[in-house]
Amino acid sequence: MQCFHCAREVKETTHTPKGYRVDYYLLHTGRTEWTFLKDPKDDLLPLRYLRLTQPVDIISCADCYAKPQIKKRLEDDFNGWKSFFDEKQIEGSEKNSIPRSDHG
Repeated sequence: MQCFHCAREVKETTHTPKGYRVDYYLLHTGRTEWTFLKDPKDDLLPLRYLRLTQPVDIISCADCYAKPQIKKRLEDDFNGWKSFFDEKQIEGSEKNSIPRSDHG
């Protein structure tokens, strides 16, 4: 596995008797769209949220994840202000995505 941002090879989390070392973070993101969830109680307003339509897993090494500009990009994507991806990046990332087990 390698970091999406710098392409550095990342290692699994290592555990020792006194602690652990995390080398990467797996971020679940992708294409989203705003949608509403209507509350069954008629007197409450619908809840607006971002629905994930094209999920993509992003691996960020611990060094890149600590960089303020990368955190800002991820936060802007999460809040729906600016997408982390364009269409070509999503297509390329889906090909390199970590296989998911089906929890369906």
